[in-house]
Amino acid sequence: MSPPSVITNNSITGLPPDLVDVLMRESALAMAHQKLDEARTEVLAQKGRLETKTGLLNSFSSKGNNEREVQTLVNHKLHYDSQIKKAESLTALINKETNRWLECCLKTGAPDYAAALAGHDYPEDWARFSYGFEMLIKSFQMGLQDIMVQFKRDNPAASRSQLQTDSIRKLLPVARQIEIDVEFFNRILTQQSQQRRTGSGKVTLQPEYSWCETVEQLGVLPVGEALGTLRELVTASTGFLATLSQVIKREQFIAEEKAAQASRPAHPAKASFLKIWWESLRPHALASVKVDKLEGIITETEALLMDGEFSARFNRYMVQTMTPSAPAPAPAKTATTPPMPAVQSDAELRALKAKLQAELEEVAKLKAGLAARERTLRDGEQKLRENEQAFVEKCKREQAALDEAKAVLAARDAEIDVKARQAAEKQAEELAQLEGVKAELAARNVFIEESEQRLLMKGQEQIEHLAELEQKEDELMATKRELNGMRKELGLPLIPLRAKPVDEFEE
Repeated sequence: MSPPSVITNNSITGLPPDLVDVLMRESALAMAHQKLDEARTEVLAQKGRLETKTGLLNSFSSKGNNEREVQTLVNHKLHYDSQIKKAESLTALINKETNRWLECCLKTGAPDYAAALAGHDYPEDWARFSYGFEMLIKSFQMGLQDIMVQFKRDNPAASRSQLQTDSIRKLLPVARQIEIDVEFFNRILTQQSQQRRTGSGKVTLQPEYSWCETVEQLGVLPVGEALGTLRELVTASTGFLATLSQVIKREQFIAEEKAAQASRPAHPAKASFLKIWWESLRPHALASVKVDKLEGIITETEALLMDGEFSARFNRYMVQTMTPSAPAPAPAKTATTPPMPAVQSDAELRALKAKLQAELEEVAKLKAGLAARERTLRDGEQKLRENEQAFVEKCKREQAALDEAKAVLAARDAEIDVKARQAAEKQAEELAQLEGVKAELAARNVFIEESEQRLLMKGQEQIEHLAELEQKEDELMATKRELNGMRKELGLPLIPLRAKPVDEFEE
C-alpha cells in the first residue's frame, strides 16, 4: 500500500520539523541497536573460538592468557548487554512519541487514512484510536476538575491566579486533540456512507463542539460565568464524549471481528496503516542520521526524553494548529451624561437634584466597594508575602538538609574511594603473588620432567648392567661345571655351584 498523500514524493520534507526530528532520533536508536547487536555477536563468536581451543599442547602461560582474553570478552559482552537494554528502553519511550505524531498527521492530513479505517480493515489502528480517545477524555476530565477546584478555592473578587492560567493553558492541547479526533471520526462516517453508496447527505455526523475556544473562554470570562461554562464542559465530557467513545469502540469491535475472519484466503489480514506509513518513511529518516554524531544524538535524545521535551513540543504544535478564535468585541463606551437642558421650572430642578443625589450615592457605593477590594488586595498581598517568606525559609531548610546530605554522601564517596583503592592494591598484591606461584609451579614442572628423564636413563643403565651380570653369572656357572668335571676325573672334591648367601645381620 502506498503512503498517504500528506507525504510529498515519499519523503519526510512535508512533515512538521519536530516530527522529522523525532523520526530521525528513533532511526538513530535503531541504527545504534543494530551496531550493538553486531558487536555483541562478534564478541560471542570470539569467546566461543577461545573456549573451544584445545589446551593439551599449550603451556601454562598461554592457557592463562586465553583465560584472561575470555574474561575480557565476557566483560565486553556484559557491557553490550547493558547498552542494548538501554537502547531498547529509549526506543520504547520515543516510539510512543513517534506514534502520537504520526497518528496526528494521518488524522489531519491523510484522506486515505479515514477511507482505510472506514472499511474496518485495520483493527490495530482502530484499537489505538479507541484507546487514545478514551485516555484523552480522562485527561480532559482531570484537567477540568483541577480548574474547578482552583475556581472554588480562589477569591472571586481577586484577579486570576497564575495557577489558573497555567491549568487552562495545559488543557488546550488536550482539547485540540479531542477536536481532531471528532473531526476525523466524522470523516470516517462520511467515507462509510460513500462506500455504502447511500449518499453523503444521509450520514449522521457527530456534533463538533468548539472545545478549544470554550476552554480559552475560561480565562477571560468573569468567575461566575466561567464556572457555568466549566460545568457545561464537565457535562459534555461525561455525556457526549463518553457516548462517542462507546461508538468508536463498537467500530473497533467490528474491525476485530473482521480480522478474526482473516484466516481464510479470501480475506487476508492487513498490517497497521500507521506501520506501513512509517516503514515507507524509515529509509528517508535513516538517510538524515549523521553516523559520525550517532553517540551525541543518542545522549541528547535521552536527555530530551527525561526532561519531557518531546511532549512539550507536541503540545505546542497542538496549540499552533488551533483555529484562531474571533476577536472579542470592543467594550462598549461608558455613556456620557447628555447636555443639561434649559431649566424651565422648579420641578425640573428638584428632579435633576434627586437624580444627581442618586448618582452620588451610587458613586459612594462604588468607592466603598473599591476600598473594600483594595483592602482585600492588600490582605492578599500581605498573605502572599508571608507565604513567600515561608516558602523561602522552607527552601533554606531544605537546601541545608540537601547540603548536609551531600556532605554525608561526599564522605561516603571518599570512604568508598579509599576502600576501592585498598581493594585494588590488595588485588594487585594477590595478582603478584599468583604470578609468583605460577612461576614456581612452572619451575617445578620443569624440574619434575627433567627428574623423570634422569630416572628413566638411570633405570635403563641398571637394566643393562643386570643383563651383563646375568651373562657373566651364566659364564661363571659354565666354567664351574667344566672345572667340576675335571676335578671329578682327578678324584678331587667338587666345588658347589652356588655359594651360600651371606647373612649380614648374623655377622
